[in-house]
Amino acid sequence: MSESVTLEIESGIATVTLNQPKRRNALTADLKARMTAISALLAKDETLKAGILTGAGGVFCAGGDLKATLERHAAGKASGAEDQLARMRDTQSWFRALRDLPVPVITSVDGPDFGAGFGLALVGAIVLASEDAQFCASFAKVGAVPDLGLMWSLPRIVGLPRARELFYTARTVNAQEACDLGIVLEVHPVNALLRRAKELAGQMAQASPLAFRLTKQISARALECDSDTILELEAQAQAVCLTSDYHREAISRFAEKKPPRFRFK
Repeated sequence: MSESVTLEIESGIATVTLNQPKRRNALTADLKARMTAISALLAKDETLKAGILTGAGGVFCAGGDLKATLERHAAGKASGAEDQLARMRDTQSWFRALRDLPVPVITSVDGPDFGAGFGLALVGAIVLASEDAQFCASFAKVGAVPDLGLMWSLPRIVGLPRARELFYTARTVNAQEACDLGIVLEVHPVNALLRRAKELAGQMAQASPLAFRLTKQISARALECDSDTILELEAQAQAVCLTSDYHREAISRFAEKKPPRFRFK
């Protein structure tokens, strides 16, 4: 039996693949257990430079495991709110670990990306989509609220009115509209999607890990903090970066008219 989530690390770039296409990569108990282990492993990997999150079999993630939920109800094992809260917090624990990785994460979305899968996709600093990608905050269809951070991330990308429209209608957004809304950075043919994700990750791997980590931490707070707070955080981070070996080497290369190590295309 294949693993529900696979992990490959090459040259400091981790590729995490949701690998239950017959279950539409839904968040089954086994998949969540694997994500817990993998996210913990990556959080401790000091050689990590970038990450890619994708799904196998022409689907990114169908969201929650509704089949298992229905089976629990049919078996009379439907739990109360306290148990459901514990389940949600357990899922959030590995999501937080993935979200807080100190490296850039690129999400490569092919096919359906529904419900909690939509929230999971937005864990990426950059979201790439295939021409077949579909996004849907489908929670209203089953009487649930958006989760996996979607009520935080989506309004910050598309604005609150549009986010509410997507939450309330539970309509499906195709790849081009997702790009127009800013959810997706680029749209590619299916056969070029993962290649583009690896290309971007490889370019980012040449940047200063310290500068990227601090940029990720501070920019995550940009919409909650006032201007003076961000200025102070920038000053503290810059003081650290401008005394780093990477910075000294970079300005030396500039003075010697050598190409920079980090060249984003």
